[in-house]
Amino acid sequence: MDRSKEIIKELNSQLLKKEFKKIYLFYGQEIFLIDEYTKRISRAIVNGNTNNIIRFDGEDANYNDIVNEMISISFDLQPRVLIFKNFFKYSTTNSNLNLSGIVERLKDFNSDKVYIIFKEYEAKENKLFNSLKSIAFSAEFTTPSMPDLIKWVQNIMAKEGKVISENMAQEIIMHYNKDMMLIYNYLQVLISYLGKKSRPAHEDILKTLTDNPQDHIFQMLDAFATKDVESGFRYLKELYQLKTSVSKILALILRHFKILGMMKELQETNKKQIAKQLGILEFFVDKYKKQSEAFTLDKIKNIIQRTIEYEYMIKRGQIDDETALEMLLYQIVK
Repeated sequence: MDRSKEIIKELNSQLLKKEFKKIYLFYGQEIFLIDEYTKRISRAIVNGNTNNIIRFDGEDANYNDIVNEMISISFDLQPRVLIFKNFFKYSTTNSNLNLSGIVERLKDFNSDKVYIIFKEYEAKENKLFNSLKSIAFSAEFTTPSMPDLIKWVQNIMAKEGKVISENMAQEIIMHYNKDMMLIYNYLQVLISYLGKKSRPAHEDILKTLTDNPQDHIFQMLDAFATKDVESGFRYLKELYQLKTSVSKILALILRHFKILGMMKELQETNKKQIAKQLGILEFFVDKYKKQSEAFTLDKIKNIIQRTIEYEYMIKRGQIDDETALEMLLYQIVK
């Protein structure tokens, strides 16, 4: 069993037994799971009384307000949950946050009625982050395997009295590039669209599939490959409008160029087999093959290496994410 499965199993056990830790740190690439377990744990602690859930956003949070909330006494003697969102992301830009002071206080934190949940969408690994990990229940959420995602999709549908085949579930998962938040939101649309119909037909899936950031990545890179910089940045703007984070864009670019590299090295000619090996839909094989012709294999490998380096530098706090993305796009265009 991988670490992510162990974490989810442990969190589910805590929910079942109602035995909770004082401090949680939820982080990783799968935002849906971060949000889902933040919601489930916090609501379970306060017994559904959401008035006792207090939220702070790292972008504008103030150290004194946070400390006051941590030490204040609840007159109804009910437990409270303080949710700290993206504190590490804004620790260097929000001068009022004093994150190091907060972490230092938490080392001796012993309130009977106050629980803390950090939710970090773009965690940067550094000494302070590791210091928090040592005192918190730390859960890094990674994207589940394809079989687990298929079961998850089928379970969501089953709860609404719907049955979906493995192939259709996989098509949805691949369309949204395994992004659980996008998949979940789409399934709500599909369930509503089906009405009383219990089994979706393939045409139902085709009619209801919505925009996928991966589609915009493909179009953006297509434009940059042909030196159409204006169109490329228009697609980038659309990605931002879809609320796609820079870290997600970098991850999608990395996946995209890995597919292009594999495409250039594949000797297989059967489209179905190519799609299976690359982890894409058969429909996209020709499109990826055509785009791969715009890049040499050396350039593809260079872009992959640069993307990995930038992601590492971002996590270490050595460069901000937007600068890294701009530098990477420059490498792609030149």
